Amino acid sequence: MARKSEVEKLRSLAQLDVDAVGAYDAAIARVKEPLVRERLNEFRVDHVRHVQDLNAFILRFGGEAVDLRPDLKGAAMRGLTAMSSLMGTEAALVAMLGNEEFSNRAYELALSFEWSPEVRSLIEKNRRDEERHITWIKEAVRKRPWVAEGMEVQA
Repeated sequence: MARKSEVEKLRSLAQLDVDAVGAYDAAIARVKEPLVRERLNEFRVDHVRHVQDLNAFILRFGGEAVDLRPDLKGAAMRGLTAMSSLMGTEAALVAMLGNEEFSNRAYELALSFEWSPEVRSLIEKNRRDEERHITWIKEAVRKRPWVAEGMEVQA
């Protein structure tokens, strides 16, 4: 019974990361500034890795791996991010900030559960990635480095 509960929690985290990949895809497709695109792409890669690593445990515990396809919530996140991104880089980052706040809260909640040391270590590692993402996005929204470098591109 405990394994089934663990698998469901891990699947929920993996699906959240899948949904984040879709939101990053939407933002990356519309942001023109190389600095921002590069960072968003790095964060997207982190989310793909999270899905792969979580899936490894899900399969080990007898569950079904999560596909790299967004669910309804993920499709909505991607759509909202795409729409916001049409208003420019800052709007895209603000949309991604909201998405990352959600991911950070989910990983923080996941750490309140009882896990094996190996699974806990992975969740903590993913949580650190999420913290790094949100910290960079907050700083970028505050400092707008693409404007300081004369890189603002009109939507």
